[in-house]
Amino acid sequence: MIPELRTFVVAAEVESFAAAAKAIGLTQSAISAQIRRLEEELGYELFDRAGRSVTLTAAGRSILCRVEDILSSFEALRSMASLRPGNALLRIGAISTVQTSLLAPAIARLHLELPDLKVRIVPGLSMGLLDRLDAGELDAALIVRPPFGLMPYMRWHPIVKQNYVMVVPAHIENEDWRQILEILPFIQYDSRSFGGRTLDRFLKMQGLSPRQVIETEELHTILQMVANNMGCSIVPYIFAVSVVPNIRVVPLAEQRIAREVGVMTLRGRVAEGGDALIRYLGEVSRDNAPPSHGR
Repeated sequence: MIPELRTFVVAAEVESFAAAAKAIGLTQSAISAQIRRLEEELGYELFDRAGRSVTLTAAGRSILCRVEDILSSFEALRSMASLRPGNALLRIGAISTVQTSLLAPAIARLHLELPDLKVRIVPGLSMGLLDRLDAGELDAALIVRPPFGLMPYMRWHPIVKQNYVMVVPAHIENEDWRQILEILPFIQYDSRSFGGRTLDRFLKMQGLSPRQVIETEELHTILQMVANNMGCSIVPYIFAVSVVPNIRVVPLAEQRIAREVGVMTLRGRVAEGGDALIRYLGEVSRDNAPPSHGR
């Protein structure tokens, strides 16, 4: 019932199932189903439904503070594991594009400060890692900022903004990225990922429909394909862009598109080493800031 209780609190704050769905990242029907399950369990209605808005019933108002206390107590119980002697473990999820450039050097610095801390790295896509964080399987998630509102019990720690650039085989001399899209096959950054959704919306706003040949969420794979003359792509400017041979960067001229990478945690739940890791991630991102592109 914990997810249902969290949904109840959000819906009570925004007074709309549609707004709650947007904040949580679920469909409105899923929000309605969660509230119905909670009302069935409790045996009374929590909201008065009136058109698109909802308001708490007297019963709903009477339990709101208790529900918030229950959620706070639940988070405190989940954090107890890190307090047991000899069981200091930091579980961090990370998208593939930050594991070598940001996470590895940050963990190296963290190890110098906390040599006995165990760190478990869980790879995945941003959405999947966000779900695992919400389920209590992770202490933090190094991901692309979600394109929807954050749950009130989650906290976002921004680390770095990465501008998108076009990458082409080194022998391509054309500087007009729009013309290049018309000429070369397009290797698509997976539109299911948060960063890929940002790019997909950008291309639609520009009225562009490139001739897509491959779609993958692995940016390193995309760079290798471009280097092997398979086509062009538009990707966030990550560290690998500067070191993969046989590719060239073409800025997107006056167009500005970027993704924000950061750490998502749960409010009130701080695993040992979590704050220090976030600090070191910030230091690494500043130390290895790439040159500006697309400005």
